[in-house]
Amino acid sequence: MTPRLRIGSDEVWVALTAPERAADGWRVTADWGGEFTADFEAHVEAEEVAAFADRLLARTGAAEPEAFWAEVSESRANPLRLAAIPAGAGDIAFVARLTPVGHDTTNHLDMEIGPVPLDGLRADLEEFRRDLV
Repeated sequence: MTPRLRIGSDEVWVALTAPERAADGWRVTADWGGEFTADFEAHVEAEEVAAFADRLLARTGAAEPEAFWAEVSESRANPLRLAAIPAGAGDIAFVARLTPVGHDTTNHLDMEIGPVPLDGLRADLEEFRRDLV
């Protein structure tokens, strides 16, 4: 099975998907109610994606979740940044910043996602992390 992390609902979501072939790159896809979609190759390594998943697991596992942000990559070519905001008991909302061409301040999209139930998100993150091994 190809590792894939999908965050959001049926209406609004963002996903990070492993390449099917070694020569391909990771994919970042997003959908906003079928009205806006994004699909682009992300030039990141599996190690960066695993570290991103680990950071998300650590931050969403706190007894009292707090606002945070996590990037897939610390390099200029970072394709996805998630800012998380607690949204009530057991839920968290995100603002996903999609940057297909690196950190150019003129070329990104911010998309609001959520709220997402923390228990389901943690289960998805744990499964994604297991699939990366």
